[in-house]
Amino acid sequence: MNKLAILKGIACLSVLLGSAASLANYVTELDQAVWHAERRASRCVLEHVIHNVARARFSPGSDKHPLLTVTWHARGIQGGPAVLTVVPAPWQQLPELSLSQSQWQNQTLIFSQQVPDALTALANGRWLAITEPGNPRRIVIPSIHFQQAYSEYRRCLGTGSAEPVADDSGLILNFQSGARELSAGQQHQIAALASRINTNEPVSLLLESYTDNSGSASLNLELSRQRAEQVAAELRRFHPALPITIRAFGEAYPLAENTTPAGRYQNRRLVISLLKVEKAS
Repeated sequence: MNKLAILKGIACLSVLLGSAASLANYVTELDQAVWHAERRASRCVLEHVIHNVARARFSPGSDKHPLLTVTWHARGIQGGPAVLTVVPAPWQQLPELSLSQSQWQNQTLIFSQQVPDALTALANGRWLAITEPGNPRRIVIPSIHFQQAYSEYRRCLGTGSAEPVADDSGLILNFQSGARELSAGQQHQIAALASRINTNEPVSLLLESYTDNSGSASLNLELSRQRAEQVAAELRRFHPALPITIRAFGEAYPLAENTTPAGRYQNRRLVISLLKVEKAS
């Protein structure tokens, strides 16, 4: 099976259950990934349900700092430590980053450290993974359809809607419908990102550009490429020799439903990822 077929047909979330001698896959297709936000018992909750197998939930703790709680409903959890890691989506080439550790208790994990970093990673299109040392099982939490629910979660908390988020590994730009040129605000964001790039280290940039589904698929594909080329030209004003790779996807791989203006806005995005280039040994 080629990579495109994998992206279209399998695993926005994959959990490996059982022992090495008896290993089974639980797979959810990309279009079935769901995030949901609501106020529950005077508390704001942002959660991703893994069918009827498990649940990942963000919510404020007693000290108002966010918690990530993962509850496992199936058999197979033996207890012990677990590690929360930021991982790339299947179509990204980015390094993994370990964030926090926890311990299974009654088939539940509670992560209390660096949870804001986990939310930022999801907002930037990265995924999360939970692993156990010495165990092949891995719980993967995708960012598919995350943005709209995250906006609702932040409104519930009183911190506003989700804005384009930048961290040391990249930036997300959102576009107005049909826009081909960069706005002044986007140029400022790109300049800020360029100022953080250390050209003394071997790095490259990956630009992944998407549209909503308004108009024809062929025009959307061309529009996504034009936007990426605009961003690449702007970045080269600051770093002329920096290697830049462009990937235009058009209306493929939406983050949110295209049935609302907010969803279409989230889908009109360009993801700038900073990649470290391995030195030859």
